[in-house]
Amino acid sequence: MYKYRIHLFLLAFMLVSVTRAQQEERQDIPEGSKVREYFVTNLVKIAGPVLEAAGRNELKKNMPVETTAHPWGDRKKVTYLEAFGRTLSGIAPWLELGPDNTEEGKLREKYIRLALKGIHNATDPDAPDFMNFTEGGQPLVDAAFFAQGLLRAPGQLWNRLDKETQSNVIKALKSTRQISPAYSNWLLFTGMVEAALLKFEGKADMVRIEYALNKHKEWYLGDGIYGDGPDFHWDYYNSYVIQPMLLDIGAVLKEKKEALGDWRYKSFLRDYSLFRERAQRYAAIQERLISPEGTYPPIGRSIPYRYGAFQALSQIALLQKLPEEITPAQVRSALYAVVKKHHSAPDMFDENGWLTLGFYGRDPEIAEGYLSTGSLYLCTEVFLVLGLSPDTPFWTDPPKDWTQKKVWNGRKISRDHAFYPKKNREPDWETVIDSTSFAGYSNFEKQWNYLYPWGSDHNGSARMYAGPENREQLSLNNEVLQIKATPVKKDEGKSSSPPHLKIKYHSAAVHAKHHITVNKEYPVYKISGTFKAPVTRGTWPAFWLTAVDGWPPESDILEFKGDAYNWQNTFITPEEVSTIKKNIPDAMEKWHEYTAVLKRIDDKMTTIEYFIDGKKTGTHRANFTGKPLWLIINLQMEGSSDPPGPETETFYYAKNITVQRAKTP
Repeated sequence: MYKYRIHLFLLAFMLVSVTRAQQEERQDIPEGSKVREYFVTNLVKIAGPVLEAAGRNELKKNMPVETTAHPWGDRKKVTYLEAFGRTLSGIAPWLELGPDNTEEGKLREKYIRLALKGIHNATDPDAPDFMNFTEGGQPLVDAAFFAQGLLRAPGQLWNRLDKETQSNVIKALKSTRQISPAYSNWLLFTGMVEAALLKFEGKADMVRIEYALNKHKEWYLGDGIYGDGPDFHWDYYNSYVIQPMLLDIGAVLKEKKEALGDWRYKSFLRDYSLFRERAQRYAAIQERLISPEGTYPPIGRSIPYRYGAFQALSQIALLQKLPEEITPAQVRSALYAVVKKHHSAPDMFDENGWLTLGFYGRDPEIAEGYLSTGSLYLCTEVFLVLGLSPDTPFWTDPPKDWTQKKVWNGRKISRDHAFYPKKNREPDWETVIDSTSFAGYSNFEKQWNYLYPWGSDHNGSARMYAGPENREQLSLNNEVLQIKATPVKKDEGKSSSPPHLKIKYHSAAVHAKHHITVNKEYPVYKISGTFKAPVTRGTWPAFWLTAVDGWPPESDILEFKGDAYNWQNTFITPEEVSTIKKNIPDAMEKWHEYTAVLKRIDDKMTTIEYFIDGKKTGTHRANFTGKPLWLIINLQMEGSSDPPGPETETFYYAKNITVQRAKTP
C-alpha cells in the first residue's frame, strides 16, 4: 500500500510539474483579448501619423523621406502614395468592422473618418496632398495597394465617400493604365487596379486581370510557391504581394460572373480554389518560419517591410481558412511574438513617430535604393487579423504555442508535407470501361471489338485473327486478356498496310468501342492498364491511342520495340514526335501499370501526362482537343522492332483496363 501511495504521489508531482512547465512556456503569451489590444495599439501607432497627416492634407508637408545612401531617383515623387496606399491596405479589414460603442469601435470611427478625408485629399487634383499616380513606374504599385485597401473595406472606405471623391478615385486608378508593368509580380498591380474598377465601376480591362492571373498560374513552382516572374527569388514577395493579391483579385471575380461568362467563370472558380489552397500551404510554411523567440530569416529583397512579411499568414487567418494542422490561437501567438520582437528595437520609430528605414530597428543601408519612408508602411499588413471580430476563436481561444516553440521545447509536432493540389487528385470519375471488361467474353464483347478498327493488317509482320470464332490468338482467363503471336509456315502474302511486310505471324488486336474525345464537356480522360509485355527482339506490343479520322494524332502509353525500353510517344505530326523512354527490365516477368491522363487546355491543345506504376514519367502537349481517338491493345511483330522475330510463340497479357472521364463541373 505504501508503494502505491509513493507512486501516486510521484505521478501527481509529475503532472503538476508538466502543467507548471507548460504554463511557464506560455507565460509570455497573453490571452487573446490582450493580444488584440496590443495589435490595435501598435497598428494605430504606425498608421496614426500617416492617416492623421493625410486627413489634414499635410502628409507631404510632415512625412520625412528617409532613403539609403544611393536612392533610385527622387523618392519624394512616390513615397507619399506608398505610405498612404500601404497603410490603407493593412488597416482596411479592421476599419471594415465599423464603429460601435466600445473603445475600439470609437477608435475605428476616428480612423475611418481620417482615411476618408485622406482618400479625398489624395485624389483631388487641387489638394496639397494630391498624389502622383502617373509619373514613373512606382505609382502603379501603390495605386494597387490603395485599390486593395478599398476592396478590403468597401462598406467603410468606398460607400461612405461622396460621389465626387468616388469619381476622383476612379480617374486616379484609370490614370495608372499608362504605366507598363514589369514582367514579374507587377502584373498583379495592374490586375488589382482593374479589379477595383470592376468592383466599383462595373467594368474593367479584363485582359489585364486575366493576363496577371494566367502568368502566375504559369509561374507556379510547386509546394505553395510562385516565381517572381519566370525566376525564383528567395524572398517574401509571395507574402508582400503575390498570394494576397491573387486572393483579393479572385474575390472580386467571384462576385462578377457576368464579366467572365459561364464557361470562363467555371474555369476561374477552379483556379481560385487552387490559388487558395496554395496560399494555405504558403501560410503553413510561414507559421513554421517563426522561431520560439519571434524571429524569422531576414531573406531577400525589401526586408525593411519588417513583419509585413507575414501578410499571407495573417490573410489566411482573416479568411478563416488556416490549414487543418494549424490552429488560430497558435497563429495569433506566433504573430504576437514577431510583432513584439520587432518593437523591442529602440529605434524602429523616429522622434515624431514615423517608421525608420531598417529591419530590426534603424539601419538605412540594409534597404534597397527603391525604398524610402513610405515603403515601410507595408508592415501594417501583419494586422489584417484585426478584421476578425473579437468574439471569433482567433481571439477567444486560449494561448497556444506555435510549431517552432513546440518542437524546441521537446514537444511533438505534426509532420510537414508538400502540397499536392486537389486538381491533381482523383476527380469524380465517370467510368467508361471498368476493370471487369475481361471477365468473360460476354462482358468483353460489350466494350471491345476484335482486330484493329481498320481490319486485320497494320505495319508489322503479324496478321490479326482473333474473333468469336477464333480463340486461338486471343483468350480470357481469370479476368486476364492473353494475346498470342504464333509463327506461320505457309505463305500468307504481305500486309495490306505500308510498309507491306511479309506476314510471318498470327496474332491479335482489340479496340475499345468507346471513342476517347477530350472536349469542353469531358476535359479529362484517364486511360490505364496493367500488363506483362514481351521484350524479346522482333516483338512489338502496344497499348495506344490513335485517330479515328486520319493520322496523327497518336499517343503510345505502352510500346516495347524488342528490348526492355518502354516508349511513350505523342505524335502531333508524322515528323513532330515527343518521346519518353523508360527501362523496365522485368516488363514480362512482373505486372506493371501504364497510364495516360489527357487534360484539355483549350479548344486546340491537350496535355498528356504519362505514368508507369503510378509514377509520372513526363508530360506532352499536343493538338488533340476535339479529336476522337481509338484505344487499341495489340501484339504486332517486327516492323519497328528489329527482325528477325522469335521462332516460338510469344505472349502478351493485359488486365485491369480502365477508361475514365471527368465532366466539367
